[in-house]
Formats: sequence, structure tokens, C-alpha cells
Amino acid sequence: MDKRILSGCIASVIGLMLFALIAFAFGAKLQHVQATPWGELPLLDLTGVFVSMLAGGAIAGRRYVWFAMGLIALMWAATVFVLVSVQPEMSLAKVLRFNRLAIASSLLLAWLGAFVGARLLDSRRGRRATA
Repeated sequence: MDKRILSGCIASVIGLMLFALIAFAFGAKLQHVQATPWGELPLLDLTGVFVSMLAGGAIAGRRYVWFAMGLIALMWAATVFVLVSVQPEMSLAKVLRFNRLAIASSLLLAWLGAFVGARLLDSRRGRRATA
């Protein structure tokens, strides 16, 4: 693994942890969940995913997009595993049905954040090359 990709992964994980800490510290004041017909969207968590992956993409570059999506997929796999194992009345299908919009939105925003971050890195490199 390239050092830049590893640095991008570390920055993204730290960003996700900071957003989780902010959500924990401020509690319900910042944790607004938007209800939709397809599921619920945790807006602060989605913002955290986008900003964290943007930072990772700005550090790591274009190849980081797949790592960003992998990090979020791994996070959701752990979350679903914990929900299913801790609550016996919750089946895997029920957990996935309840969280499908949040999972899809997280993956989409991870891709978008990493892509935009990589584009910012490319444009910054381009400005340095012409200067």
C-alpha cells in the first residue's frame, strides 16, 4: 500500500472518529435524523462521511476512491453485525431494510467525497506545476 493512501485512510478514520465524538458530546442537538419513506438519514453522520473522505482523497489522490468505499463498507458491516448479534429479535433482513438508505447514502458520499478530494489534489498539483 502506498504511503499516501495509508495517510488518506488514517485521516479519514480520524475524521470519522471526530464526527462521532462531536455527535456524542452534543447529543440530540446535532443528531438530526431525516425520516424518508425509504428509511432514515442521519445527517451529521453523512456529513462526517463526506468531509472525512474528502480529506482522505485530498491527501491520497485518485486511487483512494475504492479505499474510501471499502472503509465505509467495512464500517457498515461491523455495525450490522453488532446490531444483529446484540438484538436477537432483529434479523439481518430487518436491519438491512431499516438501514438501506443510510448504507447507500454513506457509500455514495464516500465515493463523492474521495473523488472531489482527489480532484482538489490534482488541481493543486496543476497549479504548482504551472507556477
